[in-house]
Amino acid sequence: MNIKRIAKKALRRLGLVPLSSVPATSGIWGGYAHDAIALAQWIDCDRTSLARPQQHPERVDPEIRNRSCNWYLPVFDNAFYGGIMTILRLAAHLQESDCVAQRFLICGECDVKAISKQISEAFPVLRGAEVRSLASASAIQRIPAADYSVATLWTTAYVLLNVTNTGYKFYMIQDYEPLFYPAGSTYAQAELSYRFGFHGIANTQSVRDIYEQKYGGKAVTLSPSVDTSIFYPAGNLESAGPRRLFYYARPGTPRNCFELAVAAFKLLKRRMGDRVEILCAGAAWDPADYGLTDVVTTIGMLPYQQTGDLYRSCHVGLAMMMTPHPSYLPFEMMGCGTLVVSNRNEANTWFLRDGENCLLSEPTASCLAETLADALENYDAYEHIRQRGAAHIHESHSDWKVTMREVAAFMHRPDGLLS
Repeated sequence: MNIKRIAKKALRRLGLVPLSSVPATSGIWGGYAHDAIALAQWIDCDRTSLARPQQHPERVDPEIRNRSCNWYLPVFDNAFYGGIMTILRLAAHLQESDCVAQRFLICGECDVKAISKQISEAFPVLRGAEVRSLASASAIQRIPAADYSVATLWTTAYVLLNVTNTGYKFYMIQDYEPLFYPAGSTYAQAELSYRFGFHGIANTQSVRDIYEQKYGGKAVTLSPSVDTSIFYPAGNLESAGPRRLFYYARPGTPRNCFELAVAAFKLLKRRMGDRVEILCAGAAWDPADYGLTDVVTTIGMLPYQQTGDLYRSCHVGLAMMMTPHPSYLPFEMMGCGTLVVSNRNEANTWFLRDGENCLLSEPTASCLAETLADALENYDAYEHIRQRGAAHIHESHSDWKVTMREVAAFMHRPDGLLS
């Protein structure tokens, strides 16, 4: 999340103190303080709101097919990637399988027609679903009633907190979002949202454990899967010629450890030279800005349908994550038969198992460079790891319908259906 972008849009939208009136501070966290002050003024709640009961099953229609669901989403640019696509996938399942009407409330200024078009292109069953922009206080006051309401990001949870015309309130938690920020004001605001009393829809068991064990919430696990029509293996790559390494590179997202990767790539290129080709995708950036000219090639954002072909063309895929969700990249790359390398993160060892379905590295540039070189130079010797990874995805993470049915059952009866 780009905190500065959120702050600027929020203040313009709601007429609060403009950023220019917030005094700048110096030091390494000067920019953070500037933006965090703005968010503190915009994203707020009082003790009355926190004390108010959030769940009202008496307001829920007894017939599932007569129910409706309001989704509270941040403004987004691409419906085909990451958490947004998972949200829409669940909405599509509720619409198609259970006849629950879907409505999307975008918490910010947006082009409603463009958002609606993206949603319908990603999931045609959602064509015709209402999309609204919550770009003012009056728009928030006019939110239609719904049986279910779902927050999807900590900022949207603050909007949902004061909504009173709904039955069950849910929180779709796809990572531990306080870790998106340094320990401070914004971290505290994000963490507080886990104490609002919403029922959780937790993307991975690790996230569910945090919500239930640390915050006393009640949640269901949404288990990540992949689209096997896009992410499937295609046999071994040629051993001759340079080895190709793919990296999911997002410079503005600290949890992806871009800085460690930059230092490691310089060491790796020094060691392997023309024997390695490093391709980066996930965001638009200039290698020259990070001293990576002639070290990496960037291809920006690819259409979702083309990502499988990219992964199948690479011997090794690097995806790093320091938060409790491993991201979808390791699932997708394993599904394509790519040898996955990631950082060691105890929260994600339920999925990423060193020497079994991937190779894990300690978080230093030298360790990462050595692990990548090992994976590239001994690609053929690690065929058993690649095969085991692809088999695991096929056996346990290849059918979205299974986990969607479990989540939907929980949403229909959150007070009486838990495992």
